[in-house]
Amino acid sequence: MQTLLRGGRVIDPGTGFDGVADVLVTDGVVSAVAAGLAAPPGCAVITVWPLPPGGTTHPRTAGTFAKTLRVMVREREVWDWPEAFRRCSHLPARVLDEVAPGARAKGHLGVGADADIVVIDPAAITDAATYADPTRPSVGVRHLLVAGVPVVSAGELRTDAFPGQPLRGEPR
Repeated sequence: MQTLLRGGRVIDPGTGFDGVADVLVTDGVVSAVAAGLAAPPGCAVITVWPLPPGGTTHPRTAGTFAKTLRVMVREREVWDWPEAFRRCSHLPARVLDEVAPGARAKGHLGVGADADIVVIDPAAITDAATYADPTRPSVGVRHLLVAGVPVVSAGELRTDAFPGQPLRGEPR
């Protein structure tokens, strides 16, 4: 079950953000945080993805990493591809290592690692989400496997695939 909590206090040590945002909670676990996360009028619970007609969120929900790859690697040439993947996968997982031990199996390929793999077209990868269509999938993602299950196949998003599992933190 998913519940939308409007105006929750959010503290993100990774970015230094400390403020108010809307928080989407899935089965008791925070699954999305964004300014302007919204549900259709009169609806406080969202049970489908992509969002139902009338539901909205910020375009970064669907396009953050694709935009980062396009801008930082292709356009500005600040990062090479290995550095981009390190910053988009390995580093975020390492930030969570101490509070969510399950993160240790993420952000790298190897025996015992989680099987989350993305295959992109480096020349085509870009964000496509807009404020008018905030959940439009990114372009250039050819295949995406989460826990070994195809979520994107041959460039097509499978809206019936929900293989992801939340990372659970441990109290200190």
